[in-house]
Amino acid sequence: MASKGGSLGWALLTGRDGDLDPPSAWWRGPAWVKVILTTAALLVLVGLTYGSWARYLGGGSVPLIFFLLLLQLTPPLLVLRFPLTAVRVAAVGMVSSIIAILFPAPYALFGPSLSEWPLQVQVLPYLPVLAMTLARTKPGQGWGISVIAIALATAVGIVQIPRTGTKTLVWSLVVVAVTIVAGYGMQQRRRALEQADEAERTTVEERTKRTALQERALIARELHDIIGHHLSLIALRTDSARYRVPDVSEAAQEEFRALGVAAREALDEARRLVGVLRDTDAEPEHEPQPGLAEVPSLIDGCRASGIEIRAELSGGDVPAMIGLAAYRILQEALSNAARHSPGSTVDVEVRREPEGLTILVENGPPSRPAAPTGGDGVGLAGIAERVTLIGGTCETGPREDGGFRVAVTLEITGEA
Repeated sequence: MASKGGSLGWALLTGRDGDLDPPSAWWRGPAWVKVILTTAALLVLVGLTYGSWARYLGGGSVPLIFFLLLLQLTPPLLVLRFPLTAVRVAAVGMVSSIIAILFPAPYALFGPSLSEWPLQVQVLPYLPVLAMTLARTKPGQGWGISVIAIALATAVGIVQIPRTGTKTLVWSLVVVAVTIVAGYGMQQRRRALEQADEAERTTVEERTKRTALQERALIARELHDIIGHHLSLIALRTDSARYRVPDVSEAAQEEFRALGVAAREALDEARRLVGVLRDTDAEPEHEPQPGLAEVPSLIDGCRASGIEIRAELSGGDVPAMIGLAAYRILQEALSNAARHSPGSTVDVEVRREPEGLTILVENGPPSRPAAPTGGDGVGLAGIAERVTLIGGTCETGPREDGGFRVAVTLEITGEA
């Protein structure tokens, strides 16, 4: 029902509170400050309203005055959670006030010939209720509310003509029109902010996906180099085995030949499948890929740039793919710490365990302001993507002290 804006044009009569959009966060300060300010505003309104109605209706109209006060103060208290209900109560309050003006009690002190102030004061809390409700409507939902508000404003002005001429009529229409425009202005601003937030989320998601694809392409190139190297060695050794190994039977030679053929077919198939992930626009990398042996050099380079690092390295021998992944993960985790926590000490631990290779990088809160980087977590997404493709677990997130933690375990299913 909420999506059918046009069918809710007369939302005041037919709509439900849940049909409107949720309220925007209009206050980000302490809740107690909001309570104090709201209470103070309501007390001021109570004083103004009671005084103006008491002057107009007389002391004997206390029950009626309190009834009008109740209708005046209820809508502001309801508008955040029950906006349409608040507007309905406000409409009843305005109609009741108009009736009280048209038919004053016989014991009124000043009678129907005095002052327009009761209606002006009565309408004050209804204006923000009207604006806040219109701000939460979807396009096409609020025009019925606007029409009824203008009709009530016109009625307020008409009943005051015998006492004030057309001044109150003009005042009422101008004030309500400005309130309606303000409400629709807040509606448009809220929708623009929501669209901007959605666009930002979409941009971040697209950037994360693109980073994941780039990470897959990088892993594909690394896989190609490592798998291709080992499969080529297998094919070469099986083809040459019948010449290197003496007294090889014909059956064994045929077996070696079949193994060589299978290795070459596996190499071709691996190249074809890895090519699905490869970035066809990227140039192949022929330089030796880093591994655990290069991690100390990586840490020394970070220290030379001013990062204080405490490292415990005990990785041992691991498969080349695991060593390369560990190097890349440490590289990104250290870069992340340098960008977002300048001046903090970074603890690095790499250890070999039965279930795999564990990598832990932790840093404390920054000791000086971090420079704006525009980062959106794509580097961490790259770490997660690498762990997903290789196998293992990845946990990243802030620490209670304001620092950050990256914990990764890479599964090792075979020895190097």
